[in-house]
Amino acid sequence: MVKRHERVTVTLLLLIGMCSVTLDGQISSGERPSDNSDWWSSTRSPEGIKGEKIQYREIADANLQIVGVNLRSDIFQTIYERLGHATVVQRGDSSTWREQVCYVDFSVPYSTYLIFEHGEVNSSFYLFSEAIPWNGRDLCARSKKPLGILETASGLHLGQTPKQVVGILGQPSERRENELRYFFEVKRKTPPDALARARVQHPELSEKQFHDDYDTYDLTVFIYAKFANSEMIYLGVSTAETS
Repeated sequence: MVKRHERVTVTLLLLIGMCSVTLDGQISSGERPSDNSDWWSSTRSPEGIKGEKIQYREIADANLQIVGVNLRSDIFQTIYERLGHATVVQRGDSSTWREQVCYVDFSVPYSTYLIFEHGEVNSSFYLFSEAIPWNGRDLCARSKKPLGILETASGLHLGQTPKQVVGILGQPSERRENELRYFFEVKRKTPPDALARARVQHPELSEKQFHDDYDTYDLTVFIYAKFANSEMIYLGVSTAETS
């Protein structure tokens, strides 16, 4: 595990100019819109979270997994094979830099979108059926899987009531009109394989300094659920791991 300012991230594409190479060797054209019209992105304008709103309890990894992609693993290695090829979009810079791939399903009454996003220190996915347009929506690829029936491994899916979401996640950190917000933070022990990789990357550290810095890491999880007529129409899940 690496510190926030040194974080090594695994990306979907190695971006070179306007072309990029995927991890499976495919070539994809890249796009970089010059605006922040991606209203669904929590990375676009991250909000500060007050300490009293943070829940210091474990959140099941099943809530972080959809279509077999887990936000806590190398998520971009499996997206293409599960959902099909898609164009990568980059936006923002510094702390708001984000890289996105979007999939859409037009076979349901309301077009459903599933978007994966990678930021400077966070990984996210968004599942929603809202029709608010944004710049770059035309770059969404048609999904090989029907998105209207998708759910996380824990059972979160569009169409659920607030009560059903609370039944899975527990009481929210914050309730807003037609919205539930969850903020979790826990300290976890670094897995042995990750610890070994970090040791190779930082031979300059003494044993004490290394273990002080890398034996544990902080896992932060944000989950936003939005509703219309008591049915969930938007689910946003984001994670960040920092030493």
